[in-house]
Amino acid sequence: MAKKKRKEKKLPVLLLEDIPNLGQRGEVVKVRPGYFRYLFNQKKVVLATEEKLKGELKELLLETKIEEREKKIEKSKEKIESLVLEFKIKKGNKGQIFNPVTKEKILKALKENGLEISKSQIELKGKIEKEGDYEILINLGYEIKAKLKIKVIVEG
Repeated sequence: MAKKKRKEKKLPVLLLEDIPNLGQRGEVVKVRPGYFRYLFNQKKVVLATEEKLKGELKELLLETKIEEREKKIEKSKEKIESLVLEFKIKKGNKGQIFNPVTKEKILKALKENGLEISKSQIELKGKIEKEGDYEILINLGYEIKAKLKIKVIVEG
């Protein structure tokens, strides 16, 4: 007498982390019930119901956006720290300074170099009115700050 073949049921599961030979985090794959129990007990998968998919996918998307934003900020930091902005200011006959370096000038120079930064992110008190080399902090968010080098040359 031949044995009846039993149809193996596979369960759709949402992967909560990368699992070798199965898939990447966030993917929905089908696994056998025994493997599901094993992975579920290790908190690596959840059963892929509509409610769980919506909740988990939202969470995964949010985490992914945050990670992408942090990578973008790190790239901006590297670019800012590799820059040296040079400003020329004019000095009058009596020693008065015309055209000191302000946040607005720094902002304009950064935009010319392809960096989108707001005025409030530049940590500069007052104006730069003396010749020399300066380092200014730029707050990029996520507690990441970049040091911008500025060289001021006095003409006249």
